[in-house]
Amino acid sequence: MFKKVYIEITNICNKNCSFCSKDTKTKREMTTEEFEHIIDEIKPYTNYIYLHIKGEPLIHSKLEQILDICTKNKIWVNITTNGSLLKQKEDILLKENTIRQINISLHSFKKEEYIDNIVNTIEKLKTKDNINIVYRFWAIKNNHFSKDNLEILKQLQKYYSFDISQIEQNNNLKLEKNIYLNKNDIFTWPNTKTKKIGTTGYCHALKTHFGILADGTVVPCCLDSSGLINLGNIFLESLSTILEKPKTKKIIQGFQNRKTVEYLCTYCSFKERF
Repeated sequence: MFKKVYIEITNICNKNCSFCSKDTKTKREMTTEEFEHIIDEIKPYTNYIYLHIKGEPLIHSKLEQILDICTKNKIWVNITTNGSLLKQKEDILLKENTIRQINISLHSFKKEEYIDNIVNTIEKLKTKDNINIVYRFWAIKNNHFSKDNLEILKQLQKYYSFDISQIEQNNNLKLEKNIYLNKNDIFTWPNTKTKKIGTTGYCHALKTHFGILADGTVVPCCLDSSGLINLGNIFLESLSTILEKPKTKKIIQGFQNRKTVEYLCTYCSFKERF
């Protein structure tokens, strides 16, 4: 069993943040039929999905139907969002009981943007005991908050009792029941045009998780947003076939021996965190 499967229900986003990787993949959103097919394929392998690789999941035109499919199949959902559409989609989010966690990427905000609508929606969502809310700053440089970050933190202080020094000194902070604030340093998306990191290292890819892009391409992890390590297409092949391919097994065996066998992985610095 996998701890999670990342599913990119859309690679379309309503923001253009500098820290996000750029790719040339055709923009599209999964149909509900495609998504249901994926759920049928992954059900024997996991109980948890993350609506996250690239794109803004709340922008999906059939979000309610997507979540209904998860409810019907008893699949728990984690949503990673930039938060800009939370107010607009709150009725859908409040209705569903399959959502386990909502991660809000506050590092996508600028100081002139206000988060009142986000917090007001969270105040409603927190009444649902099964949902964890995580405010995230995952693009911090050298453990240092930018002026924009600090402005957003000051806005949060209107609603939650904490000192900014607490989150500066700790990566995780509990604000209240089921509501958290966490941070992490920015990382470089693996890119074959940058400097090679090396052929050694360990990664949890294909051990605890894998990803499925909006076009159905199966990839080892959520950092391969361009599908450069293409293991197959779940719309054309069964997941069991894809997971049994020699290419897939070679990647797993390589990481077990702390070796990167795929070209893209030699450019990935994130594996150094393990």
